[in-house]
Amino acid sequence: MTWYEWIADASVRAVALAAMASVVILFLRGRSAAQHAIWTLVVIGMLALPVLRPIVPAAYVYRFERPAPAATITQPAAQLADNAGGMLAPAPSARTKPPGFRPEWPAYAAIAYIAGVVLLAVRLLAGLWMTRRLLRGARPIEAGVDVDVAESDQVRVPVTIGLTRMRVLLPGDWREWPAEKMKLVLAHELAHARRYDPAISVIAAVNKCIYWFHPLTWWLERRLAVLAEHAADDAALAVSPDSGSYARVLLEVAARMEGQNSRLIWNASAMTGQLVAKRIRRVMDSRTKPNEGRLGNLGRAMLLSSAALLIWISVAVDLQSVARAQAKPSTGNADATWFGYRSDGGRPDSTTADQAAQMEQQLAANPEDEATRSKLLRYYFNNNMDDRRVPLVLWLIEHHPESVLHGYYFAAVSPGGRAGGDTDTFEDLRRRWLGQVALHPDDVRVLGNAARAMLDSTPEAIDLLKRAQKLDPAHRTEPLARFYSFLLWLSTEKRSPPTGARDPRISAQIKSELQESNDAALVGAVARHFVEDATQKALVAAGDVWDFAALKTIATDLVTHAQTLEPQSRDWADLMEGVRGLPVASAQPPAAPQVRIGAGVAAGMLLESPAPIYPPLAKMARVQGVVKLQVRIGKDGHVAEITVVGGHPLLVPAAMDAVKHYVYKPVTMGGKAVEAMTTVDVPFGLDAE
Repeated sequence: MTWYEWIADASVRAVALAAMASVVILFLRGRSAAQHAIWTLVVIGMLALPVLRPIVPAAYVYRFERPAPAATITQPAAQLADNAGGMLAPAPSARTKPPGFRPEWPAYAAIAYIAGVVLLAVRLLAGLWMTRRLLRGARPIEAGVDVDVAESDQVRVPVTIGLTRMRVLLPGDWREWPAEKMKLVLAHELAHARRYDPAISVIAAVNKCIYWFHPLTWWLERRLAVLAEHAADDAALAVSPDSGSYARVLLEVAARMEGQNSRLIWNASAMTGQLVAKRIRRVMDSRTKPNEGRLGNLGRAMLLSSAALLIWISVAVDLQSVARAQAKPSTGNADATWFGYRSDGGRPDSTTADQAAQMEQQLAANPEDEATRSKLLRYYFNNNMDDRRVPLVLWLIEHHPESVLHGYYFAAVSPGGRAGGDTDTFEDLRRRWLGQVALHPDDVRVLGNAARAMLDSTPEAIDLLKRAQKLDPAHRTEPLARFYSFLLWLSTEKRSPPTGARDPRISAQIKSELQESNDAALVGAVARHFVEDATQKALVAAGDVWDFAALKTIATDLVTHAQTLEPQSRDWADLMEGVRGLPVASAQPPAAPQVRIGAGVAAGMLLESPAPIYPPLAKMARVQGVVKLQVRIGKDGHVAEITVVGGHPLLVPAAMDAVKHYVYKPVTMGGKAVEAMTTVDVPFGLDAE
């Protein structure tokens, strides 16, 4: 959150706090002291808002479910609702400015804000200096009260000053006053001193220095001064023989201030000023009760409790964040969760070349048409037309790095292979993304999109994900956890050489970082994903593919550390049970039935054989090849059991999903249907897509 967002957030919350306080004030009509206490607590709460906001947890407000908003042309993700999900999926929101546009108004606003703070702070310090100077020249006198009283030739009216130690200053001619007037004056000033009104006025002045641009602060300072005088008047009325006597004292003080436009000590609670006429009318009002301003211990406790509740509500309640936190997680295709690229649901692309040419013309006329850009990207990706697709992706990076379109596999560009061409193209993309990160260092959408685009550059992707997680831990911990989990289990693969993302130094760094981390949310999320992934591998993998002993060791360490950070959570015991159930060696295929038929014969017996859906992640990772499966055909011709013989782990789930829907002619022996065993090869070729 930037400095101006911080101040704006506190300013809006201050208005909400004042509004809630106004409701309480409605029940305190006529009680000046109680109202003064409420508004004082509002000032203190306003000063505390920027400090409390980061440390007070958000309050969860349960809300009714409502249907998702209708799709719009500027949000293509809404048109592809079934594509939701993904590890690094950016949140759709307003667009950022085009690159090259560097807003200068925050700098000008900062200068104006600092100038206002300095100006009012100088005024505040000058007032405090004047107060200190006045106190040095004051002469103490014995007045027989529990507050220090002194006289000064520099004041013309009685005044109470001080911060921690209150003092009442009387003008030099106080000895000429009648005893009745002296009694009323002291009652008034002692009321100020006992409530620490001068110190409260300084707090209001500090609040005005910080929020000088906010009308509420100016109103609060003025309102507190008025209520302080009213409460002190109530105290004087309590010892006055009648309201007329006290009103005459106020008039005498006003006469002594004739010709002066302001108080001598600006931050003191004085008996005079522009409010004298209003105060006299209030004193003479028969409805004003002498004792109405007093608050008992119970009243003070209720006021403090109410104020604390109002401050907590104004700080903690964040409906937008709460709604996001309590929203049900979107369900996406399982194959879209490894690196976070969204799938298009496997739906066929019916776009023709003529339609694509038409869409190119539409896009040239309106480059901001995301729906058309999305369709073109998908069409070019599916038809291996990277020479047309890559320029669309680069434009999207330059103009809208925050766009949700970056979350789809058809907008990805990787070095070499199917996903984007040569290394030079990827380096150009990488340079553009780093430029956007420099322009938008605090935009988690840009950081997430850049990390996804640079997954081939693993250290940079990790750094970007960590930066996003630091800015928005509530929503960006999950992407980092998924990537960490992927890199950890990738390091246990036996068949591929340990290069790139499988560099042992990367996995060692992640293990060390997680073991030293106190972030329970991150460690717990990595532990959950890793155990789930390890369990899935134990179910489908066969042969010498994964080092299950290493998988089990990593899973144990992660769950143990998560349990240390959150010992009160019961989830870790259940997760550890899953870890104990992991094998220490690869699973072996079950014994085959007596009847076995060749792959060619079985292929000729196929009645239904749906084609597999190429996993988007496998496309992005440029993975291709053949998945070999051992299949047990039931007596009715349906596939009864599948065992993995070989193939890349990213392709295995898609192959199994397709083969389990195969239907064969029943195999018969002696006129009776029997079960049979065969092998099936499921090819995945990028050039065939």
